[in-house]
Amino acid sequence: MDYKIFEQLDGPLYGRRDMEDGQNYMERIMRAAFLGGAKEGEERIYEKMQGTFAGCDFRGKALEMEFYVQEWELNPMLSMHGGLLTTAVDMTCGILVRFYKQSVSAATVHLSMDFLKPLRCGEAFTVRARINKQGRRIIFLTAEVVLADSGQTAATASGTFV
Repeated sequence: MDYKIFEQLDGPLYGRRDMEDGQNYMERIMRAAFLGGAKEGEERIYEKMQGTFAGCDFRGKALEMEFYVQEWELNPMLSMHGGLLTTAVDMTCGILVRFYKQSVSAATVHLSMDFLKPLRCGEAFTVRARINKQGRRIIFLTAEVVLADSGQTAATASGTFV
């Protein structure tokens, strides 16, 4: 993930182009950000979790990321650790906030999760994040975690970011 792109959204490379609609602009920026990887020897949790860009909605202020439950993410009950699922939600919300703030900085003020269904090793899931209200400094979001195979909701979340 290349977060520095979000600081360059008004520059020549990542700025919005003439005649480029918002949806195409958002997709171009997200694809570029997701292509940027960690530097050699600097793999962080975000890269280790291997989240990928799954879609976005410029007008709806929404972003989707896809993940697969990996063996290292399992708890003793052989389901995805709740803290790591929360990390996937936090990551998706944070990237969305960065885009709309046009800033590399995004801090989680509050994040609340409701876990509805366990995720098992190898299962694919999508985190769908949406901005509900954006003020000058504070942004309110909701998110849901949806299983790829069944479409069932595995978790819901609400968060506040600055």
